[in-house]
Order: sequence, then C-alpha cells, then structure tokens
Amino acid sequence: MFLSQILHGFFYGISTPLLWAMIADVADYSEWKNNRRATAIIFSAMMVGLKVGLSIGSSLVSSIIGHYGYISSEGTENVIQPESVADGAQMLVSIFPAIPFFAACGLLMFYEINKKMETQIEQELKERRKKED
Repeated sequence: MFLSQILHGFFYGISTPLLWAMIADVADYSEWKNNRRATAIIFSAMMVGLKVGLSIGSSLVSSIIGHYGYISSEGTENVIQPESVADGAQMLVSIFPAIPFFAACGLLMFYEINKKMETQIEQELKERRKKED
C-alpha cells in the first residue's frame, strides 16, 4: 500500500505541471492555425473545465461513499460506520481515481503536438510577429 501511495504521488506530481505546459502549447497551436491569439480564452476555458471537473468530482465522492453505506454523524455522537465504508474509502483513493487517469493517458495518444511540431510552431510564430512589427 505504501509503494502505491509513492507511485501515485510521483505520477500525479508529474501530471500537474505537464497539463499547464500543454495548455500553453495549445494556445500557440491555436494562434499558428487560426492566425489569431486567443490565450486568454483558452486558459479561461481550461479554468472553467477545471472548476466543473472539481464540482463533479466532489459530488461523485459523496455519492460513492454514500453507496458504500456511509452514515452522517451530524447531530449524533459515536456513529459506527459499516465495514463497507472502509472498503469504499480505499477504492476512492486508489481504483476510482485511476480510471479517469488512465483514460486521460489513453487520450494523450491523440495529442498531436510533439517537440518537433512545437519547435516549428515557435519558429513560424516568431517570423509572423517580425513581419507584423
């Protein structure tokens, strides 16, 4: 269990900065493709998506733990949770987050921007901007 937590932290730690780097690459790609800079729109759409995802995710956590029989302790004392709640909590920190993570990894196979394309985009955008000045 300890090794899985270390691996989770490592891979999650890598994925967060990569996401923001990819968004910047998408903004450059959009400018390259459409001849129009839309960085603010792209980053704000990303933030909306992030907030919607966090809202859906937190409601899913409540629903899933409720499915495992969680009993609210609000207004009562010494509530003993069913044994199934511990199983649900373990699933919430292991299997359930792994499913969308691996789905997202699969979707990355369709991500077209690689180092070669990124370099090409940067060079062409620099040339365009020089011509505009």
